[in-house]
Amino acid sequence: MKGRTLRSLCTAALLAAATLAQAEIDRPAAEGLVRKSGLWEQLGGIGLQVQAGMQQSLAGGTGLSPTGPERARVSRVIQAAYAPDRLRSVSTGVIAARMQPQHLQALRQWFDSPQGQAVTRAEEASLAGDADPGVTLKEGSALLKSMPAERRKLLEDLLAATRAAEAMVQITISTGIAVQLGAASAQPGAPSPSAAQLRGVLETQRPQMLQAFSAMSMASFAHAYAGIPTQELRQYVAFIRTPAGTAFNDAAMEALEAALTDAAAEMGRRLPGTRDGSNT
Repeated sequence: MKGRTLRSLCTAALLAAATLAQAEIDRPAAEGLVRKSGLWEQLGGIGLQVQAGMQQSLAGGTGLSPTGPERARVSRVIQAAYAPDRLRSVSTGVIAARMQPQHLQALRQWFDSPQGQAVTRAEEASLAGDADPGVTLKEGSALLKSMPAERRKLLEDLLAATRAAEAMVQITISTGIAVQLGAASAQPGAPSPSAAQLRGVLETQRPQMLQAFSAMSMASFAHAYAGIPTQELRQYVAFIRTPAGTAFNDAAMEALEAALTDAAAEMGRRLPGTRDGSNT
């Protein structure tokens, strides 16, 4: 009896190991999805957006009062931390680990379809590096106010299906912690809050962030998909709700968070070295 039980356990363990070994895809297949989905191009423009945001912050009277050389060093730090190749490599690795082979055919079929390609192009254009986020949100808000109720409901359905607002909140929290901890690691011994303390402070702001990001996401969706006919938008929502669409959306959000958290930590580690006093 014990022998049969042991053999059964061993067989179950081997089957589980075989299943786990196949619960991922190889990097070429993952990179193909990253490219077809538009995530590849979107990641390429993030560094420019961070660069613009940082320079605007430095010029806005934050108390940092950086010198010209310090600004140049900050710029180089951002270029290195948010280099497209770096972001794409991290994201591709997450997609490879998270996606399952049985979803590949359905995903490729969607991304290669005219509807899928139209959505991808629209998303890439909306997140281009030279796009002004303020203008995008203003125009998107105006579109929301004037669009038919049916189309607005589709955008609300898309927001719920993608969980975009929740993902943006999580990315904000994760990258905020990563920057602070990265900076702390570059200055051993300096007083700084722990990761748990930082997370506790940021978590208290989660409800407000979720509300703000939900409104921002709706405006961004209205702007991004303005050229997508309502019927095709309905098809996109239906795709996101399929097992393959949901799996890829979740993996892509996780991949984006991982890439941006890694970049934020690297930026945090390097920023203390941009001060003039560190370069004399």
